[in-house]
Amino acid sequence: MNRRPLQLALRELQVAFTSPRVLVGMAAVSLILGLSGPFNTFTEFGMGQRIVYWLAMVVLTYAVGQGSATFALALVGDRLKAAWLRVIVAGLICGMPVTLVVLSVNAIAYGSRLTINPLELWADCTGISLAVVAATTALVRSPSEDATLPPTPAPPPILERIPHPQRGALMALSVQDHYVEVITEKGTSLVLMRLSDAIKETGTVVGLQIHRSHWVARDAVKRAIRADGKVSLELKSGVRLPVSRGYFEAVKAAGLIV
Repeated sequence: MNRRPLQLALRELQVAFTSPRVLVGMAAVSLILGLSGPFNTFTEFGMGQRIVYWLAMVVLTYAVGQGSATFALALVGDRLKAAWLRVIVAGLICGMPVTLVVLSVNAIAYGSRLTINPLELWADCTGISLAVVAATTALVRSPSEDATLPPTPAPPPILERIPHPQRGALMALSVQDHYVEVITEKGTSLVLMRLSDAIKETGTVVGLQIHRSHWVARDAVKRAIRADGKVSLELKSGVRLPVSRGYFEAVKAAGLIV
């Protein structure tokens, strides 16, 4: 048996019931319904009873409806491509368990006074489930849409060597005696290693060596400065690093020098 749909449904419920927004929302809805007393609950129960009744109804129907809808959509997977078809399937499937929850809560609350047509209740619960699933689908981006977004690049490995307060966007590497000074948008830190090894740990950051003692990230360069026949690159942080003659053509070819 494929346990993934069940695991996904349970994980979604755990996320929902640990979300302050969801919990506050359910509490607010329960309070409003408890005070207003729709569906004859105003005359059937006192205020405290109404609030407890609607709190139980809201929490249980949300949990069962959300869980069964998530389970159903995970079960069909990619077999249903059209969003409207997925909404219909999820709404129809979660309509029955939601109906059972409503019947159970009403049976406890009303006892022998309960007079309700199960078929009519099922039709009402299914219609509401379809509307809720449709609204949720429209407001919340689906996992398939998230999958189309480009993945967030992993931070360069060199950052793992420096203290957390200095970990930020990598801007440059500079040799300081036997150390490499790692320059980020959040500060600098010294690492005992060779520059060539440090460059290998820049990961996906696009950059180039501009001097035997300096490497810069391309996006960190603000401008090129010429003075007294020498060229240097000014970083966005204000740091200036020299460009040696041996690397001049490579820096020019990269478009960092006009």
